[in-house]
Amino acid sequence: MKTTPLGLHRWIACGFALAALLASAHASADVQACLSASEKGQRARTAGRLREAREQFIVCEAEGCPAIVRRDCAQWNSELAQTLPTVVFGARDREGRDLFDVTVSMDGETIVSKLDGKSITVDPGKHTFRFEAPGFEAVSETALIKEGERARVLGVTFGGGAVHNPPSDDTAKGGHTPYPWIVVGLGAAGVATGAVIALTAPDLPTGCNQGTQTCAPISGESREDFSRRQETAGRSDSQPVLGWIVAGAGAAFIAGGLLWHFLEPTGDEKTSSRIRFTPWTTGQSSGAALDARF
Repeated sequence: MKTTPLGLHRWIACGFALAALLASAHASADVQACLSASEKGQRARTAGRLREAREQFIVCEAEGCPAIVRRDCAQWNSELAQTLPTVVFGARDREGRDLFDVTVSMDGETIVSKLDGKSITVDPGKHTFRFEAPGFEAVSETALIKEGERARVLGVTFGGGAVHNPPSDDTAKGGHTPYPWIVVGLGAAGVATGAVIALTAPDLPTGCNQGTQTCAPISGESREDFSRRQETAGRSDSQPVLGWIVAGAGAAFIAGGLLWHFLEPTGDEKTSSRIRFTPWTTGQSSGAALDARF
């Protein structure tokens, strides 16, 4: 049986309608996937699962998503890039040689199968990292990873326990820091400055009373000269006081710096002083902490 032209047109129209329906269903599925990824990403971000949130935001900022969804997800992804912390893993043997064939897991999830010195993105919070290498006993290290922390080094020594971030040279050597001597130097400069201010004070001018810092007019003296004499009389009394105040403050700095030096913790529990003196400052206020160990 032959198909009439009118029947053929109907079949073609039905084909186009079916294709349009399938395309519409596919587009609807894509939009739903974008919205779902957006919601999942926000929930994961609120829960502190920043890596999962970033994966979802990458999905909903893709080209196939609605413009408003793409814009929001791109902004959230940009904000995550500033807060996502990263760590760098390292491992050595007892002799200090670097190891590369090391598997690292975080809270039971394997995140590195070999060490290459590159930073790894992790979620903020307290995590337990387990380092495993062939021929060695596994080593675990627990660390608190903070938001925005970048390239924090987490290293272990197999056969020798966990290795934390290396201490400063002064602490490692058990010596004193240079900061107390900086305070002593500032104090010495203050003493010298105060002494110069006090010793360069002018003498009490003629016709002036030191007790009242007032001067009696001199015959033939102009008004300007009289004012200068009055000013000099005031300086002869106040400048030495100012100088000795500055010198006293400098002496206090010297005493504080020396006290800091001799009572400063050196990292050696056997030889360090049982009394510890530690200055502190917050930018708005300052002070010092004094404690004793028994």
